[in-house]
Amino acid sequence: MATRCLTLEEMQCVKEKVISMYRELENVLKSKEYSEDLRFELEHSNPNYLTVLEKRIKDMEKSDHGIVVAGETSAGKSTLINRILDMRIFKGRNLETTSTIVKLRNSNRVEITTESDTGAIKETDLTNECDLTSKDGVKVLRDYLKNMTDRTASQRSAQIRSVQIGLPIPLLKGNTILVDTPGIGGSGEVTQKLIDYLPNAVAFVFVINVGSAGGMQNDRLPEILKSIVLLQIDNEMPCFDPHEVIFITNKWDTIEQNAEGSDGNSSEDDDVTKTWEVLKENIKHNWPSVKEENIYKMNLKDVSPEKNNESSKQFNKFMKALESTAKKAEHIRILQHLRFLKDFLTNISKSLDARLEFGQISEKDQQEWVEAHEQKIKKLTDECAGFNQIFCGKTKTTIADTALACYEYMVTEVGKQRVLNPPGHKPISNVDWKPLIFTEKVQERVSMYLSEYLQSKGVLQKFRKIKDEIASFYQKVSSDLSGMEIVWTEHTCKTRLSLYNDDPEISKASVVGIVLATSPLWLPLLATGVGLTIAASPIIFPVVKRLGRDKRKEKLINEEYDRCLRTVKDFIRKELESNQGRVIYKLLDKVTEDLVNRRMQSLKVMINQLNKSCKQILSNMKGLDVLAERIKIIEGSATELLDSFNQEVKAVETGMF
Repeated sequence: MATRCLTLEEMQCVKEKVISMYRELENVLKSKEYSEDLRFELEHSNPNYLTVLEKRIKDMEKSDHGIVVAGETSAGKSTLINRILDMRIFKGRNLETTSTIVKLRNSNRVEITTESDTGAIKETDLTNECDLTSKDGVKVLRDYLKNMTDRTASQRSAQIRSVQIGLPIPLLKGNTILVDTPGIGGSGEVTQKLIDYLPNAVAFVFVINVGSAGGMQNDRLPEILKSIVLLQIDNEMPCFDPHEVIFITNKWDTIEQNAEGSDGNSSEDDDVTKTWEVLKENIKHNWPSVKEENIYKMNLKDVSPEKNNESSKQFNKFMKALESTAKKAEHIRILQHLRFLKDFLTNISKSLDARLEFGQISEKDQQEWVEAHEQKIKKLTDECAGFNQIFCGKTKTTIADTALACYEYMVTEVGKQRVLNPPGHKPISNVDWKPLIFTEKVQERVSMYLSEYLQSKGVLQKFRKIKDEIASFYQKVSSDLSGMEIVWTEHTCKTRLSLYNDDPEISKASVVGIVLATSPLWLPLLATGVGLTIAASPIIFPVVKRLGRDKRKEKLINEEYDRCLRTVKDFIRKELESNQGRVIYKLLDKVTEDLVNRRMQSLKVMINQLNKSCKQILSNMKGLDVLAERIKIIEGSATELLDSFNQEVKAVETGMF
């Protein structure tokens, strides 16, 4: 039976229920019944919990669900948005012109709202001036937006933080918005505006110019992807789903033109096929969560409702995926908040249940439990500290070994020939003789090889193995902690002790109460484009002028190659430290110092509190029962709503409405 999609009114009702649950939880935690010792414990497991709850409520109250469109300058973002809207409201240019964030939302009227860097808001209604069914009406809107967003047309645009455009866009239901962003690869200012907006996103559409060295080499897209990963690790993007990322690969006609003009023979099919396969592989390396069906291949300028070409077919598939993403965007914020709320409540319940259970066992058993668990917690704490230190060292060693392996291969004659004469390129000795250009060709081929090396499966597998070992350690320690938590919250003493001491299946209780989404073990292993630039040496030319042409070429090749070699190891170490290293170190700290260590300290504090407050617990069993019941009611409501919403999201994903 088909599942009906929630109406906007029903969605608003659900949002209000979630906010109400947050408020009710706040009231419980602020009540006098929630004792100081309970607050002390909760502060260890959830630092600044009241502040966090207030931030969560404010985030829940946000009305916008942003689908961000990003890409390098001239990749085709403006063209894509024009195609989505089926009207040309943005003028695409090859230069970096867009200087601000542009938000598009569905509206019955044509309305423009600008926000300046000082926070000043200006609203303009163009409904009576813009008949969007006519070319002249669209031009009025296009010209108006040009002054707001195009830095080449108006200096005013540089002082505008964001522009919101309201016009009829049936695709964008409710509060879902489409966000155009400044191009990547230009000034740091506009790139920073994009990075600053990232925490507001629930989904992304990345536009890639395949004519730009294959699309992933020279632009800064991998850097943006890395920024997303780091924000995820720091819990700064609570409503972002890493699977909801779409890649549009554009400008395939540039590959076809290059193939036609290379040697007069058409190698178009081979070049396009090779570039497509390499590009897909690079995207998967940079974003392992991507669904292959969410990588599209088209020339956006060839897309038209009247045409039945391959680009138009791909665009139609993309529009269906975008429509699905837009529908899911309405649900994502609620879904993520319900997951957080449920886990937060479960954590509070553990503390209350432990007190209720502690009062039902003998003093001897109490002391045995305390001593046994304190020893286990100390052991796990030491393991975490040692693991962090060992794997930081292992990562640094892997980086150094990787750089050395590349250098040692490049100094061999086989390696040198592979670097200087890559497959599909003219042999370096046959390049036209122009010393400066010739020198740049050597640098270019060294750069090309280093880029390929950094993105090779062998290199990526080394760092993926480290990530997998971190994940295994996390699962193992989480399992141990879950076992200890079960001991303090089960209803029968003997069952608890037997389960903890004898049951080999205890590992199945791993990661209880932990939101895995906050620790992205889907970690992208990033390999940014390499831009190795070495200044030409002015002392080379007088030396080689006295030699014959072939000898001059050979000498120039050797000297320039040797000079590049001197920078190779440092260059690779710097690239790997900046990318794989930076993310792995942050992930290590997240796992050992935040998720795991915080959970251990919370358990330790709880045990100490129980041991010190035994008499108080026994005298307050009725009050604890009341508190536990209040929390259980909120927890039950959150669980029921979460289950219902999970079904709603699945229905949207499968189109069952």
